[in-house]
Amino acid sequence: MKNRLVKLKNKFWFRLFLKIGIIFLVFVLLLTLCNTAFLKSYYEYVNERDLKIASEDLKNVDLNLKSDVAEIITSIEENYGFQTEIYLNNGKTIYSSLGGQLMDYFLQGNDKLFMNHRPLKAIESKAFSDGSILERAVDKITENEYLIYRFSIDNSFIGELCVQMAQIENSAKIANRFISIIAIIFLFISLLWVFAFSKKISEPISQMNEITGNMAALDFTKKLDIRSEDEIGQLAISINNLSEKLDKTLQDLNESNAKLKSEIELEHQLDKMRKGFVANVSHELKTPISIVQGYAEGLKAEINTASREKYIDVIIDESKRMNNLVLSILNLSKYESGQIPINCSSFNISELIKVRGERIFDNVNAELCYDIPDNLNVYADIDQIDQVLKSYMENAKSHVNEGGVIKVSATYDKNNKCIVTVYNSGSNIDPEQMPEIWQSFYRGDKSHNRESGRFGLGLSIVSAIIKMHQESCGVYNTDSGVCFWFTLKADN
Repeated sequence: MKNRLVKLKNKFWFRLFLKIGIIFLVFVLLLTLCNTAFLKSYYEYVNERDLKIASEDLKNVDLNLKSDVAEIITSIEENYGFQTEIYLNNGKTIYSSLGGQLMDYFLQGNDKLFMNHRPLKAIESKAFSDGSILERAVDKITENEYLIYRFSIDNSFIGELCVQMAQIENSAKIANRFISIIAIIFLFISLLWVFAFSKKISEPISQMNEITGNMAALDFTKKLDIRSEDEIGQLAISINNLSEKLDKTLQDLNESNAKLKSEIELEHQLDKMRKGFVANVSHELKTPISIVQGYAEGLKAEINTASREKYIDVIIDESKRMNNLVLSILNLSKYESGQIPINCSSFNISELIKVRGERIFDNVNAELCYDIPDNLNVYADIDQIDQVLKSYMENAKSHVNEGGVIKVSATYDKNNKCIVTVYNSGSNIDPEQMPEIWQSFYRGDKSHNRESGRFGLGLSIVSAIIKMHQESCGVYNTDSGVCFWFTLKADN
């Protein structure tokens, strides 16, 4: 029970219900206390006022007109509940409504009835400037307490209006009891209304609190259920709109951050590649430059004629090697920058593969195999694809093991692509190094027996050409060797 009460206290609707319910309860208690403390006094004040008002009718009546007197006395009794008595200065009563049928005797002018003004004992008295007196007095015979207003009529008669204090008290008690009952009924109804109102008001506010809490935790998946068009409903709409805009802004910011991070990472990689490229080019040029310099110094030393011819041949060969290297670098730069246009046309790649293979695989110490259908047509730049085939075939020729196998294959796939593969038996490439071999002058593991571990610029140029054709290329290891591949758009 205690835990359940704690849970209720933690609920917003219950706290709201308690606060508003306490306000209503305090209001009812104050109303009851005010009635108990002041209602009797208020009744006395009203009766005092009404006594004065009623006396004005008696002051203006002609006492000789018994019917008029009777009518006014009856009207006062009916309207105010006051008892009326008119008597002479000697105490003889001439009109009175104090006893059931006494008024009939007075109206009949019965001289045999002689009645004096009843004896009263004043408790509290208050005189006014017009000579009238308001007093509280006790009947000496009946001991009933009265509130009496006494005044003069034509300076010869005395008029007296009175009401029993018990009547005032009973009226006040009845009114208090009635108001208390009504207050309790309305308090119960009010509490029911407050309960429903608290649930209605607190539910959307609690949802808003939960949603905004999720928004603070960067969770924008939940939305408010809008059930009204009032200010709370409009606030819910605003919160939903804010959530959507924050979610979109955060997504855009994350995408921008990811893009910026990717661009920074790419810039680091490019910077690393540029530094590596410069180092590799420097290394590639260092050897032929050193050789040319050494042999040139030998010529300057005037060596014998036989050696002179050999030195000159070496210098020429190394110069050609440097020239080819520089041309390859320039070609790679043009391919990567898009300076070399693509002149695509339809051609028979089967014939191109066989022609290029006959030129490169002449006198190769390996078994040569072709798996190429006739009239395999593709749509590409024939000169650039010839460069790709040349790089793949020279790479296979350089790395095939002695007495091994070189196999060139080409076929269509179900996606209307032509797939060309060049396989050579021999050592595998480390899978971790495969993404790197497409970089310029990449140096692999020498244990793979791949020309001192260097791949040069050939594969970099292949990658650039295939990207220009918006196609794919790659490499994978087999159980007995390595297979390079690329795709082209079929033209069938």
